[in-house]
Formats: sequence, C-alpha cells, structure tokens
Amino acid sequence: MNQNGNIIVFIILGFVAIALLPPLIMKIFPLADILFRILMVFIIFSIVRGYLGEGLMTWIISGVLIYFLVWKYAYLTASVYVLQILLGVGFASVIVWGIGTRLRS
Repeated sequence: MNQNGNIIVFIILGFVAIALLPPLIMKIFPLADILFRILMVFIIFSIVRGYLGEGLMTWIISGVLIYFLVWKYAYLTASVYVLQILLGVGFASVIVWGIGTRLRS
C-alpha cells in the first residue's frame, strides 16, 4: 500500500478540525462569543485607523467591516482568524528555524 500522500490528508483534516473549533467554542460558551466579538471590533478598528488615520472615513469603513465580520459572519471570521494566526506562527517558525540553521555553520 502506497502511503506517500497521507501526510497532506492529515494536515488538511487538522486544519479543518481547527477551523471548526472556534465556532463550537463560541456556541457552547456565550462569554467566549462576546469576548471574541469585542476583540474583533478593536482589531478591525485599529487596522483601519492604521491605514486611513483619524477621520470620518475610518469610522464608516470600520462600521461596515464590523457589521459584516463581527455581527453577520462571526463564526466564519473566528475560523479564518484562528487559521491566520496559526499559519502566521507556522511561517514565522520556519523562518526562525531557517535562520538558526544558517547560524550553526
């Protein structure tokens, strides 16, 4: 039996399981749902303010993004946010590992 491609299947299944975890936690624990929504409001506003600065356009764009990402599609946003954090940490660890191997020689 050829098992060369099984690691890819396990990685994809792991990402799917991790993506399903935040909505499940938000459904079971209402406090986690409220905390995530508050965290996302601050994150969205900070990112938009960083790009646009202080002004009316910042409030308008933040309001639209907060409405869609925090109120309408909160479970999807939670899954994507957790996967983004995990991928960011994963890529950063590969870069750190690569730098560490170059310093050994």
